[in-house]
Amino acid sequence: MMGYETLTKTELGITENTSTINTGSLQLIPTATMLNAVTIKATKPFIERRADKVIINMNDEVSTGSSTLEVMDKLPGVQVTPDERISLNGQSVQIFINGKATPLSSEALSGLLKGMSAKGIEKIELIAHPSAKYDASGGGGIINIIKKRNHSEGLSGNVIAGIGQGNFGKHNAGLTLNYKTNNINILFNPNYSFNKYSIDSKIESNFLNNSVGNSQTSSNISSIRSNRIYTPNLGLDFYLSEKTTLSASAIKEVQLFNKNATSFTEHFSIEQPTSNKEDFLDLVKTRTENFSSGLHLIHKIDTSGREYTVDFDYFNYLNNSDENYTIKKYGSSADPVEPSHSLLEQQRKFDVYAAKADYSHPLTKTAHIEAGWKSSYVISKNNNDLLTLDETTADISNTQNDYFKYSENINALYTTYGNSIKKLSYNIGLRAESTWGKGKQIYTGEQFTKEYIQLFPSVFFDYKFNKQHSLNLTMNKSVNRPTYENLNPLIRIINSNNYTQGNPKLSPSVSYNFSLTHSFKNALSSMIEYRRTLKDFTSFSSLYNEDGITTTAPINNNYSEYIGLHVAFNKQINKWWYAGTFSNMYKISFKSSVDGIDINNSGRLNFTFDTYNNFNITRDFSLQILFRYRGKIQERNITNDPYGYLVAGVRQSLFGKKATLAFNVTDIFNTYKIRYNQNSPFIRQVWQNKYETRIGRLSFTYNFGGAIKRTKTGTGANEEKTRTNLSEGY
Repeated sequence: MMGYETLTKTELGITENTSTINTGSLQLIPTATMLNAVTIKATKPFIERRADKVIINMNDEVSTGSSTLEVMDKLPGVQVTPDERISLNGQSVQIFINGKATPLSSEALSGLLKGMSAKGIEKIELIAHPSAKYDASGGGGIINIIKKRNHSEGLSGNVIAGIGQGNFGKHNAGLTLNYKTNNINILFNPNYSFNKYSIDSKIESNFLNNSVGNSQTSSNISSIRSNRIYTPNLGLDFYLSEKTTLSASAIKEVQLFNKNATSFTEHFSIEQPTSNKEDFLDLVKTRTENFSSGLHLIHKIDTSGREYTVDFDYFNYLNNSDENYTIKKYGSSADPVEPSHSLLEQQRKFDVYAAKADYSHPLTKTAHIEAGWKSSYVISKNNNDLLTLDETTADISNTQNDYFKYSENINALYTTYGNSIKKLSYNIGLRAESTWGKGKQIYTGEQFTKEYIQLFPSVFFDYKFNKQHSLNLTMNKSVNRPTYENLNPLIRIINSNNYTQGNPKLSPSVSYNFSLTHSFKNALSSMIEYRRTLKDFTSFSSLYNEDGITTTAPINNNYSEYIGLHVAFNKQINKWWYAGTFSNMYKISFKSSVDGIDINNSGRLNFTFDTYNNFNITRDFSLQILFRYRGKIQERNITNDPYGYLVAGVRQSLFGKKATLAFNVTDIFNTYKIRYNQNSPFIRQVWQNKYETRIGRLSFTYNFGGAIKRTKTGTGANEEKTRTNLSEGY
């Protein structure tokens, strides 16, 4: 009998008289046959292209031993600069984790991503043109990091530690603890980072206005800065039932920033053959505190995919800055005249309240519809007090006091419909947003009110000709609202003769975006992109007073046009070599009007190139090389000189890939320099900035107890948090 051993009975006798034989019990013994082990393995493609996004499915060759920030440079169209700013196809980007926006500052966010092991990531979604489901201001793009889910109960986590050395030392550390039971999931995630660095700048200003006699100023600025950032994070998931989960989260960020800057400025003029000189000493101490909290409820109505989510969020931002500066002016003699000491006290505060709800409903196996609502309310307060010390009398006087308050309410409704018909998939959506805003300078009484309703359609089509070729078409409309800092008219000081300030008259810019992408084998993609932006933001410099002090402020131009060709190649060539290359040729033209003067600029052809290669020397040891080049680039009224830089590093996996030791050097040949011309009708400026970018970093990560599950956090205040970002200045 099959599956059993053969049974043989030998002691049986048969004679002529035998009619019946008792054989006894016939027991068959099963056959124990050992087969060779058979492993059935199926892997998702590294890159999947959907109608509205590109999905990167993480694999061991890409993720092993890498931090999430390091993985970013491997993705098509994603760039991470030496100062750890992330962009997608050259555009600013928002970082989401598990579909939820991160409320951290850019510095704290880079620290979080450096400490997050890529081994725990399931996939990364690149959303170059967000659909109507997202805030219309997310037109710059979204990178959504989807972490692997941890279904096992118990305690898990990881520890991170890193040190770096450039001109000054840097270090960071972090801990993640996750405890899960059937009823609750608790996440505790404190992080700390310290970064001390230098920036050297030079500003040359040529005044073409006859009122100052065709004069020129030249400023050399040297600064040493330090940043300490603490980001404790607490999250709770309550599993109310198999279909309902309630999540609560709280994130605190404390940032201590110090700057010690010196500046030497010379003033030249046709009317005065000898130059006037100034020394400027600037000491800045800033304390920034962010607090973000939220509730997130998700309820799955049935197993077909019907579900709804509700979010309530609160975000608070408080920035206190004390700036002590001393100006020493020199005439023809070597002794200083008219020395002055001033203290500028600034406070910026934002409070954001937001609520949103989303509903998803499958119509058929391939078709689904989504709808949602969002409402947010923001209060922004900005206060400047300028105190000046009289050297003669030693009296302190309040020479300037400004208090600017801005409040804003945005209400939105959206709906999207998606379907797949054989080789064609598509997604169509419409979002409506109503905006009301009011700004007021308390002491002068000046105020403004803005109120408008906007519609934002989005259309995505994806057609797969066969397994090798596909074509994707996207069309959407987006808005870029000015940051609260850009609306703030209060002065920010760069040095004794260069200021920056906001413009309360700024209107949101609206973009119409089109792209057509051809993909070959999910490895090589070519995209043609066109974007027309009405009332785009453009910064111009103008004369602040007759002493030759300039101020740079943003205005709305008439329009900007962008046309570009992107080519990306990303492929795991073999088990030991991964290659990723991205090139971009584009041109930006714009039209504007400044002080009654029309400016028409047809732009120039710009070129950028990135290549990343990862070589697995052994199973646990790998080598990484990144080269990035930026050709001469003209964007609106700013022309950047070309530059390039090289990054290289090694990684060693330890303890069965639970730990990683990595060392890398950024900008090996110290070639990352920013030099650009900024042209205004009456002023031509040349800016040169040299950052501390040649840095060696050693990092160690260790995972214990399995993968970590991040608690869900709300997105109700996402867009408003982004607009609270402050530029550091020079």
